[in-house]
Amino acid sequence: MNRAIFLDRDGTLNSDSRDYIKDLSDFRMFSFTPQALKILQKLGFKLILITNQSAIARGLTTQDEVEKIHEFLKKELLKSGVILDGIYLCPHHPDDNCLCRKPKTGNIFKAVNDFKIDTSKSYFIGDSEKDIETGAQAGCKTVLVQTGIDKKEETMNWRIAPDYIVENLLYAAKLIEEMESQ
Repeated sequence: MNRAIFLDRDGTLNSDSRDYIKDLSDFRMFSFTPQALKILQKLGFKLILITNQSAIARGLTTQDEVEKIHEFLKKELLKSGVILDGIYLCPHHPDDNCLCRKPKTGNIFKAVNDFKIDTSKSYFIGDSEKDIETGAQAGCKTVLVQTGIDKKEETMNWRIAPDYIVENLLYAAKLIEEMESQ
């Protein structure tokens, strides 16, 4: 069985926006993202992106535009030798009650089946309560990064608390690297 790092996109790998990331001109990858993912990849984890993109259902962007963003992300990461093993997105509106929209775990379990992943040896890294719930419900350890829009949000009132809270994805990678070496 493989181990994975399940990653949220907006607010975790790149800057987020209350107005949604609608096209490539809105996309700003954090400078530390390639280095962080390289650390995790070297530890032997599959890198799997799990992202809600309701801007598609809202008519604010298209599936093609989101694919352009993901192609750009993959090319930028490849410059550092980092390969995203999978990208699973939910294009649905929150009211659609689909199984692939976080905090539901449909996309995680698609990836689990595709890559033969043991979630008990995997992590979910994200910037929101939905991300933490998703990871916990799937049986992953969870890491909250504080680079999202609501980074000062009070986690004590969350239904499910994160296992770890760190400043950003690079700190998350270093934390996981340290835990893996013990």
